[in-house]
Amino acid sequence: MIKDVMVRLDGSAADEARLAAVNEIAELFQSQVIGLFLNILPVVIAAEDGIGAIGAAELLQAARDAGDKMEAKLLQRLNRLQKPVELRRFDILSDDSANVAAREARVADTFVALRPNGAPQEPEHLVEGVLFGSGRHLFLVPNRKPVKGPFEHIVVAWNGSRESARALAEALPYLHKAKQVSVVVVDEEPPMELQAVLGTDAVKHLKHHEINAVLHRVRMRDNDVGATLMAEARRLKAHLIVMGGYGHSRVREWLLGGATYALLHKAPIPLLVAH
Repeated sequence: MIKDVMVRLDGSAADEARLAAVNEIAELFQSQVIGLFLNILPVVIAAEDGIGAIGAAELLQAARDAGDKMEAKLLQRLNRLQKPVELRRFDILSDDSANVAAREARVADTFVALRPNGAPQEPEHLVEGVLFGSGRHLFLVPNRKPVKGPFEHIVVAWNGSRESARALAEALPYLHKAKQVSVVVVDEEPPMELQAVLGTDAVKHLKHHEINAVLHRVRMRDNDVGATLMAEARRLKAHLIVMGGYGHSRVREWLLGGATYALLHKAPIPLLVAH
């Protein structure tokens, strides 16, 4: 079950979209909500002879004072959810934000954030850090409008990999609550021998969990797995996409599989992704 939902909050208008998703998840599972406030401190370097040290201290104190005001504002906003809430604050440098978020997410059931290329933008390195460093799933939402549940029809992207198996396991609580579950396999053209039976094992596994999933096989469009998955999710009128996140830790060239990158940045509906 999903008993604690973590969400990064920064006091911007983007918090409304994040908290709308958090509220839907918390309603569905009767969860506690954990807000994560990363108060970013300025980088200050005092001169070797001590000149400027006072000014540096004042800058840091001003950042902490601003953090105090924001913390109070965020806690007030969390309390309006009328659910058990907690706010965790960390005064850190910007370079530490991804590591701190990943560390905190390890002791939550899910980490909610915006897709990493929206406006206002969710820090891409933070989303990447939690995906590869937390061992938990991310629940990523488009920021155009608040998410409205419940997530009645869920699409599971399946290719038989370790990552897709991990995402499937993380998604089980959501799948138990759904009315429809579609396991989608994207076939190459022509499909390979093993590809021809891919997906039947995932459907059987879900039925062992008393989840009545249906297998959908679709031909890949324009050599683009991500676009094919998004098109199929639209056709099926799905409310949530579940998929594995492929890549190699935090390599800055974004060594992510094409489908992962496409959905992280373009998914039109919420995305549950795990590595």
